[in-house]
Amino acid sequence: MSRNTASLSDEQDGLEGRVSRLEKKVYDLQNLIDMGMSLSSNLDFESLVETILYSCIGQMFVEKVSIILQPGIDSHYYTIHMAKGYDREFNAGDVFMTEDSPLMRYLEKNPQPQLCSHLSAVDELSDNIARFHDLDAEILVPMVSKSSINGILVLGAKINGDPFSGDDSDFLFDLAKFAAIAVENSRLYLMAILDRMTRLYIHHYFQERLFEELRRSRRYNSPLALLMADIDHFKIFNDTYGHQQGDLVLKETAQIFRDSIRKIDIPARYGGEEFAVILPETSLESAVAVASRLRKRSERHAFTGQSSPLHVTISIGVAQYNPEREETRESLIGRADRALYRAKQAGRNRVAA
Repeated sequence: MSRNTASLSDEQDGLEGRVSRLEKKVYDLQNLIDMGMSLSSNLDFESLVETILYSCIGQMFVEKVSIILQPGIDSHYYTIHMAKGYDREFNAGDVFMTEDSPLMRYLEKNPQPQLCSHLSAVDELSDNIARFHDLDAEILVPMVSKSSINGILVLGAKINGDPFSGDDSDFLFDLAKFAAIAVENSRLYLMAILDRMTRLYIHHYFQERLFEELRRSRRYNSPLALLMADIDHFKIFNDTYGHQQGDLVLKETAQIFRDSIRKIDIPARYGGEEFAVILPETSLESAVAVASRLRKRSERHAFTGQSSPLHVTISIGVAQYNPEREETRESLIGRADRALYRAKQAGRNRVAA
């Protein structure tokens, strides 16, 4: 082969390589646009976070990915909110890192994706980076919104063993910006639909969701049940121990509800000391079992705030949606409310259906 022919061949190979890289850039950009649109349209917080993690898995071809977030907008620390691809569970409530830790200060000054191997070489970060060993972290991607970090994406090694490239870093940087804004918007939306004291859904949101679930039940012929619950003698309790103690009881009762139902269930503060829970895909028999579990856990719970534990009970009414009646949400609520009244008339601390 002549020198000119060899030179032409090398030039052709170089051109094909550049074209291939440009095609990948276009492909990645289209993916990024699609992901950004998907994230911006999703206001359900848990679903949003899961979408972010699966986007990382699908685009970067990694097996392990997790996300570290502040539990609330006013929190000063970060926890492992969700993790995918691991064969062990992480305690989502544990403080993973504080807002003023050396690593967070470093990432605020250097908000680009950072390889853990590079961060480990920075003396003041060694202790912080050691915490990421349990996550098999390969690269950390700060999520920046409004000039502050509201989370970190943590990616493990690529499945094929390849290192993270500069293009990968660019893509993750842009994805993290979309993710940070989406998380911020979702949190703001969540604040608007949650009761600030109990962290259960507000009455207006409950009404909207009940309407949606009734329509879904009719369309797919799936069971749907509703619980209406009330703290027994709550006015007397407030008069005896004061409103601050009453607020603690409301908060802890709400926590019992959250801990005792599924993710697809919709718990709400209906008003005052009254709660409601929408139970999709649930028969009357199963709904009564859920209500009985809530009643027993509330009865056994030792409420804090006094020198010795306090106890309260709840009464619960249960109703199942009956599509043959062409039932409205008002009539379903009415039936559940009448069942609650029967539970109270029968002596309280009961479930009636």
